[in-house]
Amino acid sequence: MSVLDRMSALLPDTAGVSQKGHLTLGGCDVVELAAEFGTPLYVFDEATLRRTCAEYRKEFGQSYGDVLVIYAAKAFINRALAMVIKEEGLGLDVVSGGELSIARSVDFPAERVYFHGNNKLREEIELAISCRIGRIVVDNLCELPLVDEVAKEAGITQDILIRLSPGIDAYTHRHVT
Repeated sequence: MSVLDRMSALLPDTAGVSQKGHLTLGGCDVVELAAEFGTPLYVFDEATLRRTCAEYRKEFGQSYGDVLVIYAAKAFINRALAMVIKEEGLGLDVVSGGELSIARSVDFPAERVYFHGNNKLREEIELAISCRIGRIVVDNLCELPLVDEVAKEAGITQDILIRLSPGIDAYTHRHVT
């Protein structure tokens, strides 16, 4: 059994070994990619991404019915990844105007975008509301009147979610609690 066979559960779907003995992803020689683009280099396998998106949608859909699986853009986002997420029917959780702009640049369906994040700027809330974003996640009581004001100025009723923090100490690191 080869090393690749033993590691197949850890590697992307299209992982292989070239005739030179180099790791390949999606038919691309990783050594050549590193030489061209430098390191560190993040390489995403589109086939694996699409399969994983489909698996999440299928499993959650079978268990819970009409569910929207949402990808957190703060983990990583660029136009290519946003396009894959859009095409695979997932939602997108954004935390900044920049992430929202990436979603808009690929015509991501606004109703599948959720705007999270604390300390949202008024301009970001205005942008989100003008885009008719799916939901704004209100993170604190100071933000609620601002979202309400901007929505009224725009003449719309904005759907929101309210994030509650019940003040329960999770006994974690002192800088977290």
